[in-house]
Amino acid sequence: MKISILVDNTAKEGFAHVHGFSAVLGSEKKILFDLGPNGLFLENAKKMNIDLSKIETVVLSHGHWDHGDGLKSIFGKSLITHPNSFALRFRKESKTPVGLGMSRDEISARFDLKESKEPYWLNDKMVFLGEIPRKNNFEALVTTFTLGDGSPDFVMDDSAVAIKSEKGLIVLSGCAHAGICNTVSYAKEVCGENKVYAVLGGFHLKKIDDVFQKTVAFFQKEKLELLGATHCTSFAVQDEFKKYFKTLNLEAGVEIDL
Repeated sequence: MKISILVDNTAKEGFAHVHGFSAVLGSEKKILFDLGPNGLFLENAKKMNIDLSKIETVVLSHGHWDHGDGLKSIFGKSLITHPNSFALRFRKESKTPVGLGMSRDEISARFDLKESKEPYWLNDKMVFLGEIPRKNNFEALVTTFTLGDGSPDFVMDDSAVAIKSEKGLIVLSGCAHAGICNTVSYAKEVCGENKVYAVLGGFHLKKIDDVFQKTVAFFQKEKLELLGATHCTSFAVQDEFKKYFKTLNLEAGVEIDL
């Protein structure tokens, strides 16, 4: 399974970066996972010799601008996301908007929109997880976001993609607002797999705190072989993970073959 990072908060030499995330999954029938906040994913894809015109399917992990406003730069694809991705949402403190820049109607006019809370199989090896159950007692307990009516927004639309490989499950998250451990547990359940090989993407871990330590313990119990935390994972947390796991340095312009 080839994974190509098109957009990230950092970039390798020769590539541009911006706050956001986007990746291409697969070697043949590729899938575009998230699109970042603007058209940068197109520019970086061109530099990587990735022809996005051949991509038929786009997966949006959740309805935040830094993952989905790149939708303004393409059209005519199949788009899969959770139905709550189009919610009106804001930061709790600053009241600044963090939702998508286009409405459901605008997006459905540009894409073949498929909304699913349930797992949606993209092919025989890859699944969009839909709404992720939040079962453990340490993740997704607080939020810094509110919905349009002022109620807390726990980003229930947050999802991820799980890939079945000969080495075990590969889980790619956009931001893991549902909790990266909750996400991996659900991926195992949906795929009927016990072995987790690699977990990549945004983990939404900012501090080396109790949640981080419990995340480490969870991954150690899973005997995780590869970890690639990026985007909304702080540099301090990324560095700390290196003490416990074999890690991948993911940034815009990086291609890995798992």
